[in-house]
Amino acid sequence: MDFPLFETLCIENGQVQNLALHQQRYENSLREFYAGQPYEIFSLAKILQKNTALWANLQSPIIRCRIDYNATQYHLQCFPYQRKTYQRFQPVICDDIDYHLKYSDRAIFNQLLKQKGDCDEIIIVKQGKITDCTIGNLILRQGSQWFTPDSPLLIGTQRTALLQQNKIKVRSIFLTDLADYEEIRLINALNPF
Repeated sequence: MDFPLFETLCIENGQVQNLALHQQRYENSLREFYAGQPYEIFSLAKILQKNTALWANLQSPIIRCRIDYNATQYHLQCFPYQRKTYQRFQPVICDDIDYHLKYSDRAIFNQLLKQKGDCDEIIIVKQGKITDCTIGNLILRQGSQWFTPDSPLLIGTQRTALLQQNKIKVRSIFLTDLADYEEIRLINALNPF
């Protein structure tokens, strides 16, 4: 079965994080990817409720839940998750990358990761601007204020939640501006601010 798109959700201490934002992105992705074709919208909350046994028995405070899907079907997997620390980032230029939907095919990221050297992760630079890393959005600190690039490859749910809470601000950030920031952090569904 071919599942071209997916969502990754965080279940922390039994609570699904940012579920409404995941549902919204999932529905928008279905509408765009399957435009002009029939598709069925599922409730992610109902999918999780129906499959509680997959994650309730994992004995981990943080569960990584991946839902791969196509127009009419889905496949759910759950794994214990341990948060990692990313401290060193290698800028990598890729001017033709397109990842505006959460595609299951991540071959482009695997190719780009070959350039990370001894760093923990890469910063993808497109047309001179900072975008994302391979597994999430980026936030950069200048003084006490945190900024996120105005040109993300994917609109992440964690990024959206932080913007709604006014904890971060959007800004154009060019590769040449990196020295102006004191800290860089990776954020995604499993790695909050």
